[in-house]
Amino acid sequence: MESNDNIQYTEFRKKRIKFFKRLIVFLVCFFIAVPNVLCVLNLYYLYKTNTSISSLAEELNILKITETEMVASNEVNSTPVVTANVEQDYVLRVKTDAEEYEGYQRIYLTFDDGPSKYTNELLDVLDKYNAKATFFVLAQDGYDEEYQRIVNDGHTLGIHSYKHVYGDVYSSLDGFKEDVDSIYAFVEEKTGEKPLFYRFPGGSSNTIYKGDKQELIDYLLEKNLVHYDWNVTSNDATYGGLSKSQIANNILKNIEGKEEAVVLMHDANDKHSTIEALEIVFESLQTKDNVVFLPITEYTEPVQHVKKKTEE
Repeated sequence: MESNDNIQYTEFRKKRIKFFKRLIVFLVCFFIAVPNVLCVLNLYYLYKTNTSISSLAEELNILKITETEMVASNEVNSTPVVTANVEQDYVLRVKTDAEEYEGYQRIYLTFDDGPSKYTNELLDVLDKYNAKATFFVLAQDGYDEEYQRIVNDGHTLGIHSYKHVYGDVYSSLDGFKEDVDSIYAFVEEKTGEKPLFYRFPGGSSNTIYKGDKQELIDYLLEKNLVHYDWNVTSNDATYGGLSKSQIANNILKNIEGKEEAVVLMHDANDKHSTIEALEIVFESLQTKDNVVFLPITEYTEPVQHVKKKTEE
């Protein structure tokens, strides 16, 4: 028989062996788990970093868009706008809006950057006041019905940009052509109709493109596109946003004294105040008999900050 000392030693030895086995298993698991945990944490950090960078890039692009439009708008409000000569052969005309609506103030409501989640509501408001408008759209997935409704409701569907990233659109002449071709094809596929009108991101007087603007205009004309800028701004794209009253007041103040007012507004997911402002504008002008809200057509005299140079 084993002595008590031996039995105790055997039990102690078993416990030590069991302890070290557990320790070894723990250490193995630890050294396997730690790299995996660190890898997951690293991937999460990279994801958050990339998300932050993407968000920052988008915010910077929005700021650049807003700043460019504001500069163009300030120039428009402080100096006479150059309108294209209606005699120029690249705009086919039979009877101009000015002739058709002589004695009326012609207001062209234009909306950039749509469609959005508010497009149908915007179209409902326009329908309520029997007003027609022009939409310079982007390539947005999931809005097939909105593109088609704009056309079906008698509004004009123009094109604005496919990417709407200034650094890409204005990187070069080829970059510009690619963007125009892409949004042109996109809209034609959605509606079955070829676009006729174009609005430069930031306006034709933007300072982002460092080349000759004439080569951009020439390319538009090759595609039978006429570009339209604006001579009235709502400032609804002001960073931080404006109230509906501020937007409405900007429009009403800046259309005063203009026979032809091309108003810049936006159809975007963060611009519901624009729709609310529009109702104020309609209500304010309802009592006037000499005001018409028209869509841009081939009979509309183009308002262009930069126009095609003609050979003398």
